[in-house]
Amino acid sequence: MLALLRPLLLAVAAVSITACAPSSGPPSATDIRAEQGQARALVRELNAKDKLIEDRSLNTYLAGILGRIDQQRPRGSVPLKGHIVADADVNAFTTGGGYVFVNAGLLAAMENEAQLAMVVSHEVAHVDRGHIAANKDAQMAAGIGGLIAAVGLSALGLPSDVINPVVGLGQGAAIASYSRTQEGDADITGFQYLTGAGWNAVEGARSFEVLARIYGDGAGFFSSHPSSSGRQAQLTRMARAQGVGGEINAASYLRQTERLRRDVLKELDRQGRDREAAQLRRNLSAAR
Repeated sequence: MLALLRPLLLAVAAVSITACAPSSGPPSATDIRAEQGQARALVRELNAKDKLIEDRSLNTYLAGILGRIDQQRPRGSVPLKGHIVADADVNAFTTGGGYVFVNAGLLAAMENEAQLAMVVSHEVAHVDRGHIAANKDAQMAAGIGGLIAAVGLSALGLPSDVINPVVGLGQGAAIASYSRTQEGDADITGFQYLTGAGWNAVEGARSFEVLARIYGDGAGFFSSHPSSSGRQAQLTRMARAQGVGGEINAASYLRQTERLRRDVLKELDRQGRDREAAQLRRNLSAAR
């Protein structure tokens, strides 16, 4: 999703929770090859611009989360490969083909592993439910230049006058144009991945609470879509209906991401982004 407004919030802050059939079915082999080609080109460009975080511990940690989600996906799905983008925006995205990109700002803002896993599961669900393939023409038309241009609003360590004034790269609004139905479908499928992998779904649903705390409960690209609190409430009801349980892993998550969170906080303070900075300070306090 190429988000042209930061409050789009990974396209998870303002959509319905209606289960539905995928728009076009799982991606074909041809679609996967095209998606992988674009993703690899994006990785090369991000590397060239020094916008990927190469911290071995963090990347191994993310790979472990993706591995658990992978085991819940349909048989024959392309294995997931994660990258951490040096961007302070609270965002994540996928271009398909098994590639998942998580912004440093998202890792810093989430309060525990279950919350991060919910967001990532939602992104992966868009691929598996055929939403990326259904919108492939728009994504391919944007090209690598369009994707790269949208990554850089708040890249860590870059002065604002050299950063492209397009907000955030996420997994679909302006480029993929996910529908309300597709977003609801990704919520339900992501929820299934989350619970199947053993994370606590009530806590995972609180990722919406974190986003609302930063951007406001009604924030979102489509004003007609439900609030973050509404989506959280529905997922919470689903979790309670099937029995609450599962891992949260708050303390270990906060320890694992503490150094990154401090780096992101410096950038947010520099930019005067107080609401996001307040969430990071909340996490740092909880980690003590």
